[in-house]
Amino acid sequence: MRPTLISLSIILPMLPFIIILLMGYTTLGIVIISIIGAIGAISLLRNNLHYASWFSLILTSFISILSQGYIPFVFHIALIRISDIPLFNGSIIAPEYSLILAYMDKLYSRYVKEFNLKGFDKKEIESELSALSRSIISIITLAFTLSVIVYIGITKANILSLNPFIALIIFAIIFIIISRYLIEKIRKLES
Repeated sequence: MRPTLISLSIILPMLPFIIILLMGYTTLGIVIISIIGAIGAISLLRNNLHYASWFSLILTSFISILSQGYIPFVFHIALIRISDIPLFNGSIIAPEYSLILAYMDKLYSRYVKEFNLKGFDKKEIESELSALSRSIISIITLAFTLSVIVYIGITKANILSLNPFIALIIFAIIFIIISRYLIEKIRKLES
C-alpha cells in the first residue's frame, strides 16, 4: 500500500498544472510541473511527501484568486485567463487529496517503525496498516465524491447564480463537515 501512497502523493499535485498546460499556457505549465516534480523528489528523499502537495495547493489557490473574482475586476488584470474556471477550481481536489495521502504515508512509516521495535510480525503489520489505509482512503474518497457532486451541481445550476470560486468554498466546507463526521463515527465504533 505504501508504494501507492507515495506515487499518488507525487503525481496528484501536478494535476492542476497539467490542466493549465492543456489550456495553452505551455511554458508556465511545464515550469510549475518541473518545480513540483523536483520538490516531490526531494520530499521523497527526506520522507516528507507533503511539501509538493502544499506547494501545489497554495499555488493553485493563488492562481485561482488572482485570475477570477474581485481582484481582476478591480485591477483590470488577471494572472492568467482560465478558459474553464470550474475545471481549474475543481482541480484543487488533487493537491488536497495528495496532502491527505502524504500524511497517511508519514503515519504508515511511523507505525511500521514503532511496531517493528515492539517485535510484531512484519507481514501482520503490513496487512493491518494496508487495511487501515484502504479504509481511510475509502472514507476520504467518499467525502471528496460527495463534495464534487455538490460542487458540480452548484457550478452547473444557473438557478443559484453563484460563481465558481464561491462554489469552491462551499465544496471545501462540505468536505470538511463530511470527513469530520465520518471520522467521528469511526472513532465511536472503535471505542
